Amino acid sequence: MSTSPDESDEVRAFAGSLPESYRRNFDLVAIAAHTKIARERESASANVGSFNSSRVPGSAVCVVADDRPGLLATISAALVLCGLDVIEAEAYTRRVEQRTNEAVDVFWVRHEKEQQRKLRVSKEEIELLRTTLIGLLDGKLDRRRADPSVRPPPTPSSSETVVRFIEGQDGVFSTLEVETGDRSGLLLALAQALFQQRVQIIGSQVKTTGTRVFDRFHIVEFDGSPISSARRLDIQVAVISAVDPVSDTLPASQQL
Repeated sequence: MSTSPDESDEVRAFAGSLPESYRRNFDLVAIAAHTKIARERESASANVGSFNSSRVPGSAVCVVADDRPGLLATISAALVLCGLDVIEAEAYTRRVEQRTNEAVDVFWVRHEKEQQRKLRVSKEEIELLRTTLIGLLDGKLDRRRADPSVRPPPTPSSSETVVRFIEGQDGVFSTLEVETGDRSGLLLALAQALFQQRVQIIGSQVKTTGTRVFDRFHIVEFDGSPISSARRLDIQVAVISAVDPVSDTLPASQQL
């Protein structure tokens, strides 16, 4: 891919405004595609575009929007409404001078219906996802159709679910790790449970391996303060309930 000096400067500036982990995880071609998606958002509440990636089976999609509490839940709702499942996902926060922080979230998705999973997600479906997400963010679409409480209840999982907080290098338990069985709409259920607990997701990694999902959410309170020890158990219980709505207790093995 050849770029002009101005475009190269723009791509470097975009990459530099994101965490080092982002620059490690994406090559120049992908970063250039993400830069273009961010630029073309202009004054819209969000923009969505696809990009080439062979890292994960499925279609690679980048979502750029103003960072706000509940954003991942809203994106997940748009994906559900468009009939798309998440295989893997990564969420980053972009620092932009004199502007609201920008979320740059990347998803590898597939069709929810089993018989369509070998088909690539089309440009028309990406555009539908973009307009659906904007409609949800702008309050013009009713997201209740995607709400886990009004969708068919998930089959109770017989596989073990592990929910725990992980201590960071700074000694703060700011990362929530969830390991459970895969099912459609799981990311929406988890993100919505965290939003209802009034915590903000500032970064995440989602990975599906076979029938297992391994999710990490980097979370803080809405005011940016760390999650207190008194709040951690309530958050764990809420996440367990989102994974398996029939569960009303947290197994002792999953407590801190």
